Amino acid sequence: MSGLMQRKSLALVILIVIMAGLIFNGLMSGCGEVKIGTLGTLSDVPEVLIDEQTVPLASADLIFRNSVFEIPMPDAPGLLKESNELAFIDYSNKNDGYVTVGFLGSTDNILRVLKVVPGGREYTYNLTPGEHEVLPLANGDGQYIISVHEHMVGTIYLDIISVTIDVELTDEFAPFIRPSQLIWYDKESPFTKKALDLRSESNNQIDLINAIYNFVVENITYDYELAETVDVNYTTDINRVLELGSGICLDIATLTTAMLRSQGIPAKLVYGYLYISNHGNIYHAWVSVFSAEDGTIGRNIHISGGTWVLLDPTTDMILLMSESGVTVGNGVIYHDLYYY
Repeated sequence: MSGLMQRKSLALVILIVIMAGLIFNGLMSGCGEVKIGTLGTLSDVPEVLIDEQTVPLASADLIFRNSVFEIPMPDAPGLLKESNELAFIDYSNKNDGYVTVGFLGSTDNILRVLKVVPGGREYTYNLTPGEHEVLPLANGDGQYIISVHEHMVGTIYLDIISVTIDVELTDEFAPFIRPSQLIWYDKESPFTKKALDLRSESNNQIDLINAIYNFVVENITYDYELAETVDVNYTTDINRVLELGSGICLDIATLTTAMLRSQGIPAKLVYGYLYISNHGNIYHAWVSVFSAEDGTIGRNIHISGGTWVLLDPTTDMILLMSESGVTVGNGVIYHDLYYY
């Protein structure tokens, strides 16, 4: 080997060692910025010919594992607000996909929030005096009507306050990466911490979706007794579902959605009808998840990057089957009604 080639080989070895040390120290310190310009030794290496592919750059897998998604917690700044002495509707964050509603008075009567979404479908939410509720604007751009009502007698409700707003979302995922009334969480929630643990073991977004899905399917069981006794006003306590390790379809889908969202993965909680041959239509809840990457979830859910894909962990754990999208050939059909 000529003297020139020896110098080039030595320079390449030195540079690789230096870069490896930089990457290791950067990862250990939690700092993702490598300032090559601070190393005077690099400029002193003569005639260095480097193939970029041979330089060990920071692994995308390690970056993903070590990254932490900052949950965009809702607030109510009052910049855009409709209010009176009894209630308020803060729609300052309408383009981020949510409004905040509160009842300021005191009453023992039932309180309801009615949300009419683009296309005319109506959503109903419970409201507790003295508490603020975050309601998603999960039906895309368009006109929403939000109103608060107090039950009087029979089917009669008193109109408390109402507002009509035009929504133009910052992006289509805005409502689906944030906590809201039915899917509430923060960084201290036990299932958020579990999702973060799964993230540290995952190489990329597809791995994490798969890990969360499999965790739910393998660790949460279907509660047949609860399913037989549940009433129309039932809501999910996500922490309790994780603690007990059981729940009905709504619980299972809500836990899955919350864990995905807590890591910045867009996910919808979907209510609708599931049609199964020989059983007919069943009111059901499942998940729709978005991934920018291709991959496989569970046993046979194939994700094409850039699309929303149906996940149904309940049917997977009960019937040992999993569906991708709305299917007809095997006698199973999903029909969406509500998005949260």
